Amino acid sequence: MTLRDRISLTWRYGKGIFLIGAVYNLVCAGSQTLGFSYTFMVDSFILKVALLAITMYLVKQFRDRDAIFFYINLGLSRRKLLTSVILIDFLALAILMTIMFFIYG
Repeated sequence: MTLRDRISLTWRYGKGIFLIGAVYNLVCAGSQTLGFSYTFMVDSFILKVALLAITMYLVKQFRDRDAIFFYINLGLSRRKLLTSVILIDFLALAILMTIMFFIYG
């Protein structure tokens, strides 16, 4: 399996989490443009954990139970997929907040 295939499958698995996370990241960046605050940066990461937990719960509740076998048969475990989705989501927020820090801080 190539890297491109893994990226494609990770996007397919975590599309809902990525989209909700992207909206949250853009809202945080927009709020930082109005008035830069270091405490808001910390608060945004704390709220990201809560939002991610709620999103993962809802995705797990509404996902087809047999859909995970598609990824398992390809040799990808649920734990690895979730870990990669969470890391990418937090990394996107960290990069966006770093850019806001350099521009407005």
